[in-house]
Formats: sequence, C-alpha cells, structure tokens
Amino acid sequence: MLKLGIIGSYESGAELSGIISGQTACSLTGLFDPDPDLSRQFSGQSNIPFLTSYKAFLSRCDAIIVDRIACLNPDHIVQALRDSKHVLLARPVEWEEEELEYLYKLADEANTLLKLRQPFLFHPVIQAANHLVQGPAFIDYQINISAENDTDRLQQKIATSLYQCLDAILYLNPARITKSNTVLSPDLFGFPGVIHGRVEFDNGCISNITCDGYAEQEKSICYIYQENRQSILNFYRNRLTIKDKIPGEEKPRTSNIPVKQNDPEAEEIKYFIDLVINRNYHLVPFHSYYQSLSLGKQMMQNLAVHTVSI
Repeated sequence: MLKLGIIGSYESGAELSGIISGQTACSLTGLFDPDPDLSRQFSGQSNIPFLTSYKAFLSRCDAIIVDRIACLNPDHIVQALRDSKHVLLARPVEWEEEELEYLYKLADEANTLLKLRQPFLFHPVIQAANHLVQGPAFIDYQINISAENDTDRLQQKIATSLYQCLDAILYLNPARITKSNTVLSPDLFGFPGVIHGRVEFDNGCISNITCDGYAEQEKSICYIYQENRQSILNFYRNRLTIKDKIPGEEKPRTSNIPVKQNDPEAEEIKYFIDLVINRNYHLVPFHSYYQSLSLGKQMMQNLAVHTVSI
C-alpha cells in the first residue's frame, strides 16, 4: 500500500485526508507544516499524525502531496527526491526556473515522479471535451472576474485564472509554442484590470486569452474552433456544447455533452496515486510539467503577484 504524506496547513491536511481516505490503494501516514510553530501547535491535536521533524516525516512516506508552498524552499523537495519520494508539488510561482529544472533532473536520476499540481486539468468539462478536440485552429479563452472582490482576492483570482487557462490550452493543444505576448490595461488597485495574452503554436493554432477584472459577473468560457466544429467549454455552468457543421445542412448541429460532476482535486490525487503505483509516470507528457508555469510567469512578469500563492 502506498504511504502518502501531506505538506500543508492543518485545514488543507484535513480536507486532503478525506480525499485520500477514499482511495483503497494508499494510506495517509503524516502531515508536516513548513512553519515550525504551526507544526508544534497542531502536533498531537488531530487523528492525522502531525510531524514536527521533516526527517521523521519523510521516513514515514513513499510519496508526498505538497499543498502549501509558503515557508517551503527547493531544498525540502531536493531532500525528498534524494530519499526517492514521489512528489505532487503545489505551483511554485516564486521559485526560479533553474531550481525547477534541477529538481526534475534529480527526479529523473532517482526514477521518481515530480509533478506540478494542476487540478484544473481534471475539471469535468475539460475531461469531457478532451477526446472531442483534435487539431484546434483557434482557441479563445475569456475570463470575467468581478471587481467587487477585495484587492487581495482580486489579485489571487486573476493570477489563478490565468494559470488555469494556460493549463487548459496546453492540455487541449499540446503543440510547441513558437510565440507569446501579453498586453496589460491600466492598473486596477495596483494590479492590471484587463490582461490579454496571445500564444502561437507550431501546428498553426493561435490562442487568445482575455482576463477582465472589471466585469460585473463571473465567467470562464473557452471557445475552441477546429475544422467543421466549435466546442464551447463553460466552466462556471459545467456545460460542454459542441456545434458541428454537417455537409448538406444549412445550420450547425448542436449537441450538449453530458458532464460528470467529479471533484477535480480528488481526480488529480487519484491520477497521481495511479501513476506511482503502476510506475507509468514516464509516459506523462511534457505539458504536465512546467510549461504552463514558465509561460504564465513570462506573461505576468510585470504584475504584482509576488505575494500571491497559486
């Protein structure tokens, strides 16, 4: 049975433990918070073993889910990989790309899995659309975020949304990026209110991303155009609509595809566990590593997101 440990807060540990308890192929063996004061505070106060020593924590685990990146540094992951631990890592926005490349090199040498957390890829709408999208010619992703959010919350939502849409685009069109650029609006409470990005791929596909922080209502819709087909992925309404151009018919034929209401976070953890147990993680495509993280950091390098955790 796979022994899983969690690096994260007391609250996130409790939530993740509920997901892990539903997986018969693994067990939760411990939780560690990188803040030593919090580790001591919660030690002995929960049914989940809360370890105050990182070395002791690692000794109990085969694999680690990192849910909290604050107070954590690459050396923690280096130590885990050198101990041959598999790692599902929260998106480390503030870490240098060279540090991540070194971690992936260590994982390869240790024959272990290092994977960035991308729960949005397991959104039920994306999963339902995956086999229906082949060779897209144009992808238009539109995000509306209500300006009624307080400043910190607005920044968090904009940054998170941009990374999520990049994850989705690179998942649905896993081609090589040839060009990307970003245009920003004037500041909204010290943060650009509208961000427009454009990404071009070597298979001819072009993707536009528009994130509007001045919107009156929330929206997250991805329009995908391919030959004789338009796919509309509505992530807020959990709806997938396909419009097919049928030869001889004047209007496109519209189909609403059933979407299973699965929990994306639970599906991601289940996928991670399956990869480790079946040892087929070498088949994981490159986009599941740090391509979207690298591109997102490039697009947002002039934005005040250094305090935002993704």
